[in-house]
Amino acid sequence: MKKIIGYVGLAVIFLAAGFYLFYFYLPGMSEPEGLSLEVKTRREVQKELGYIPIVSPTQTVFLPEGQNEETLETEREKEALSLQSTLDKEAEAAKKVRRTSAYRYGAQPIPGNFQNMASKVIELNLSSQVITRWENGNKLDEAQISSGKRGMATPVGLFRIRNKIDMAYSRKYRLYMPYWMAFTSSGHGLHELPVFRNGVREGQNHLGRPVSHGCVRMGIGYAEQVYNWAEVGTPVVIHN
Repeated sequence: MKKIIGYVGLAVIFLAAGFYLFYFYLPGMSEPEGLSLEVKTRREVQKELGYIPIVSPTQTVFLPEGQNEETLETEREKEALSLQSTLDKEAEAAKKVRRTSAYRYGAQPIPGNFQNMASKVIELNLSSQVITRWENGNKLDEAQISSGKRGMATPVGLFRIRNKIDMAYSRKYRLYMPYWMAFTSSGHGLHELPVFRNGVREGQNHLGRPVSHGCVRMGIGYAEQVYNWAEVGTPVVIHN
C-alpha cells in the first residue's frame, strides 16, 4: 500500500511539474514570436552571441563628424529603451483585445489593383510561399519565404509596415530576428531567418515551407534588401 501511495505521489509531482512548464514556460500555441518583442542593441547581441548575425558584406558605415562609437551606442540604447516601452504597451493592448473579442489583426480588404496602390508594395502569397516586391506598379523581384505553420497561420488581408528594428529578439521563443518589420500590433512581422540563443541560425531549407509561429521569414541577404527598401507605412498584401 505504501508503494502504491508513493507511486501516486510521484505521478502527481510529475504531472504538476509538466503543467507548470507547459503553462508558464513553454510558448503559447497561438502567440506569434513578435508579441514578446525585445529591442536588442549590437553591444548586447555581441555579448550574448559573440557575433552580430547581420550580413552586410558591401555596406560601409561612416561615423558622423564629432561623434565616436561609444556616443553613438549610447544614443542607440536610449532609442531602444524608448521603442521597447512602445512595443510593450502595444503587446499588452493586443493581448487584451484578443481575450475579449474575435480579433482579426486589423486587416483591411485587398483592393483589386493593389500593385498600384502605392509606390512600393509588398505582396505575400501564402500558397506558393513567395514574396513579391512591386515598385511603381512593376514587379521588382520575388523570393521564397516561410510563413506561419498550421494552427499559427499568418493572417491574410491588407496591412502596413508598423515599425522597423534592425535587430529584434523574441523573449517568448528565445530567438533573434534580424531586420524586423512589424505588420500587426499582435506580433506578426517580416524578418530574416532567426538565430537561436546558441548562435545557430535556422536553415535556408525551411524557406518555401510554412514553419514559423505566424511571422514571415526571409532569406539571408534578401531580408536586408527588403528592410532597406521598405518604409514605415508600406502596404503589405497577404493572400492565399
